[in-house]
Amino acid sequence: MKYYTIHINDSGAIEDTEKTSINGENTLICKMYDDPEFNKLNDILHSLRGYILNEKALNIFKESNTISYKLCKAKVLRKEKVFGFIKKYKEYDFYELDFSDESAYESYDWIDFEKSEIFAVESLGEKIKIKSHQETLRFVEINKTNTGKSYSFETEKIVFNKNFNPEIDLFKIPFYSWGIYVSEKLKNKLENAQITDIGFAENKERLGMMWKPHFPIIEFNH
Repeated sequence: MKYYTIHINDSGAIEDTEKTSINGENTLICKMYDDPEFNKLNDILHSLRGYILNEKALNIFKESNTISYKLCKAKVLRKEKVFGFIKKYKEYDFYELDFSDESAYESYDWIDFEKSEIFAVESLGEKIKIKSHQETLRFVEINKTNTGKSYSFETEKIVFNKNFNPEIDLFKIPFYSWGIYVSEKLKNKLENAQITDIGFAENKERLGMMWKPHFPIIEFNH
């Protein structure tokens, strides 16, 4: 059983977004960077708001077994030359696909906390092993109080138990990882369709130094 984190390259990136209503339908207006290094019109665009993707890429996700998502139309605006140095926005039809944290609660039941390496770290350095998701939420609540205590969180390894759904093609683990995880089947679909400028990492050693602490080792307890 193999899962990979999926990474959207910033060769095609959204600089600014704004929600509006077009013909009574919620639509996300997305302006791309006006820079040749970052405004390639890829199938999936780099964005801080979910996935901004065209119909070709959307259909692959829709045909896969993913956690639930929110979907709305998007208009991508890219400045393109019309004459000499004169540029004008050209509009493209895209979609916003958002896998919200609220749709990922089932993943907490998949975690074997005893075998995983998940810690709350007190501001003075004390490291406490977390043994359930309820404990994580308790430390989050302490951070909201005026007790003077505060905790950060470290996830070095996640071990999934037998509750894990082996048929899932895409999932995420809020609180414990920054990654969105895709199955080998979905990875192959995206690659075979030649979805542009995306990448996959099977382990965190393939990630840059600043990202490694936020992408734990993933293991399956068969």
